[in-house]
Amino acid sequence: MKSLAIFAALTVGLLLLSLNPQPVAAKGNIDKKAQKEAWGEAENFLKRDKEAVDEVVDALEKLKGLLDHDLALELLKYFDECDRAWDAASGDKNAPKEAKGRPKQAYKIANQILECIKTMDDPEEVAKFEEDINNRDDFSLRPRMAMVDAVARHFDDEACAKVLIDLAKNEGGDKDTDMRILAIRYLGDHVENQDTYNILMQALRDRSWRIRDVTVDALVRAASFNKDQTILALINALAIETGKMRKVIGDALERITGERLGTDPDAWIDWFKEKKRAEQGLPAKSGKGDRGTRVKVFKTESFSDRYVFLIDTSISMTQKISEEEKEKLKKSITSGPGDDKDPRRPLDWSQINCKLDLAREEIIRSLEVMDPEHTTFTIIAFAEEATAWKEELVATDEKNVEEVAKWLRGLKGNRRTNVFGALDAAYDLSEAIAGAEVDKRKHKKKKKDKDGPVTGPHRDDALPDTIFMYTDGYATWGKYSGEDKEWAGKSPQERAALYAPIMKLMVDEIKDRNRIARITVNCVGVGNPQDNTTLSALARACDGEYVQIGR
Repeated sequence: MKSLAIFAALTVGLLLLSLNPQPVAAKGNIDKKAQKEAWGEAENFLKRDKEAVDEVVDALEKLKGLLDHDLALELLKYFDECDRAWDAASGDKNAPKEAKGRPKQAYKIANQILECIKTMDDPEEVAKFEEDINNRDDFSLRPRMAMVDAVARHFDDEACAKVLIDLAKNEGGDKDTDMRILAIRYLGDHVENQDTYNILMQALRDRSWRIRDVTVDALVRAASFNKDQTILALINALAIETGKMRKVIGDALERITGERLGTDPDAWIDWFKEKKRAEQGLPAKSGKGDRGTRVKVFKTESFSDRYVFLIDTSISMTQKISEEEKEKLKKSITSGPGDDKDPRRPLDWSQINCKLDLAREEIIRSLEVMDPEHTTFTIIAFAEEATAWKEELVATDEKNVEEVAKWLRGLKGNRRTNVFGALDAAYDLSEAIAGAEVDKRKHKKKKKDKDGPVTGPHRDDALPDTIFMYTDGYATWGKYSGEDKEWAGKSPQERAALYAPIMKLMVDEIKDRNRIARITVNCVGVGNPQDNTTLSALARACDGEYVQIGR
């Protein structure tokens, strides 16, 4: 490891300097007459016709490019009530009272409101979001994300560029971590000088693992600015990281270099030395390594040490399976390379009589071999409702594993499948721990704290970085789902045509929220049929794997 210190010294001396973006002329004033007409139509529907959805979406479409800062904030007053229409309809007492009476599909209005914010045309008005972006008390997470998106869209404007840069730099330590993640993500597309590059170098040493995660992604896209320095900085970071971040950095180095050396920093340093030797015309040496810590979960290999498991407990999961189905499941679970090195105890297939049995025993035996000093977890069971075993991540020690095993084995089947509800609960849990006021407002407010210095623990250390979702079917309940009653009598082909765009919207929302959460989502589909289109798209959108079991 002595060689690591030598290479680390090359990046320790990097200092942040002030940036002076070049001014760009504004795009012009907003057409106030057109704005008044478009807003009048949209406001009329929003206030007077709560049943309307498509009409409101069409009216809001006409507002694109016409918003100023004040009107944007006025429009955002309708976001929560539209986004949470499903919560109100399903009897959630915490739902805004204004949401009552709006149809479930009102989420389309909420999504269109965000689109109007993101596509604001006047950079002078967009720059006024500077204070709102960090205002957690008045604005929930997704509206503030849309504000940052709007600012980044006008990076060629001096005022907007300054907002984004100040957010990423966080010199006063008072900027919102969630919004800094987005700012750094966008900054990776605008590395044109050493000052901007230095911001990313500093962020790579931030206390928040989510900041470091997004910075790695930004550095990959900006690697051409200073390829060797980027490689060295990532190797240095790899030497001190743990858990999922090791794989994130190893994958980033592979994307930059084309080399596949895994998560061993010594192997990468040896490679870098050989690269320099080759550039000087010297003969090459050999030797590769990989010190990554892996744990098997549902036939995948995970580097994580912070998990949320989502387990489907809908009624179909408890239906008795035939011996033929059991053999298919057994083959799916046990086949594949590396099983002879699996440290987990073998499954007792005599005790597995349904898909829920398999899900819980697979989770339990994976938890049993995880390192309790470093690995934390919780589990969320879902059918029509999502129920968390713990509202925080706890250690995988013997006591907790025994307790959750008893809880899992006591789960019963319960009606329909709310896929979004499970994901929403997991993201709410993460966002609440991170300090955000989540849409459901079910979590107690936590005291705000500043990011503080680079060293020391950070609240993000308590956040999940990996989700495993185990399900056997299609979404039949929840905000994004099929309509059992409305679709009665329709053919399978007609149902599929109606279902696909709804689930695409679900994946889009999760992908949007994941820009902040930085969670790897792995999907395990069991049995036949299973919603392979949605599950594969969800895993792909969140850098995870989709595993099909028993097909």
